Amino acid sequence: MPASSSATPGVSVVIPAYNREKTVETAIRSVLWQTLPAAEILVVDDGSTDNTAAVVQAMNHPLVKLIRQPNGGISAARNAGIRAAGSEWVAFQDSDDEWLPRKLELQMPRLTAGDFVASYCGLLITGSPADLDSYGPARRQSFTYHPDPSLMPVAGHILETLLMTNPISTQTLVARRETLLAVGLFDEQLKSLVDWDIAIRLATAGSIDFVDEPLVLQRFTPNSITRDSAKRVQSWIHIHEKHRALFESSPAALANHALRIAGASRRMGDRETASRYFRIARNAGPLPLKARLRALAASTRL
Repeated sequence: MPASSSATPGVSVVIPAYNREKTVETAIRSVLWQTLPAAEILVVDDGSTDNTAAVVQAMNHPLVKLIRQPNGGISAARNAGIRAAGSEWVAFQDSDDEWLPRKLELQMPRLTAGDFVASYCGLLITGSPADLDSYGPARRQSFTYHPDPSLMPVAGHILETLLMTNPISTQTLVARRETLLAVGLFDEQLKSLVDWDIAIRLATAGSIDFVDEPLVLQRFTPNSITRDSAKRVQSWIHIHEKHRALFESSPAALANHALRIAGASRRMGDRETASRYFRIARNAGPLPLKARLRALAASTRL
């Protein structure tokens, strides 16, 4: 395992995969087709029970390296890839998504020329989790650009933005390997929102670049963790506890995050958690009118 001080120039691409025999080759080939080639592609098979590993091995490409491990979750798989990476920079791809060909070409020169710890880019989302069950032969594709074009600021020192919302999806991210190691890698306790947590920690370490072009195509699939509401709420709570000091330094962000947890908890029937986080939101300080109305309306339904 190379130390960060001896890491070679270029970028290592980490692709975690669990039971992705139908999509992993497309994800890998979208990296191989980059106009700026990656130094290596590390596919971490996280204990798949299908033919994911066999599909990767059958590609027989010199840049593609297969790492196999017992199932530990997506964060454990990404961390294994980071530790094995031999480049100064580490990029992340998901095993059911696609990069567009110029992604690395547009991100890497800006990273290496500037004083950044990371970079991300825009992505196109096909459909939404709520749409999946209604997809059928007659349904046309829909696309959403992320992050929302109205969101500002999205580049530079963006910690305040990140405490309110997350513009960074992991498959758009490239980060310094030594910074990833320094901030503690991906949180293996989180079951969802791992991209938001690592983005917050990277933002505390330095400036983050943004390429405002759709360079990643994201598809929701039936086993996407994005669809699991219970995991999402538990992850919101985990992030609140983990970054409590940061949230408390920004009353607006704390109130916004607490209202998010409270509203989702109420919809799930968890009145105790909803009440606790409504109190946190109210105690955070004066809320904007819209947030006050949301809190009042939701609290009356407890």
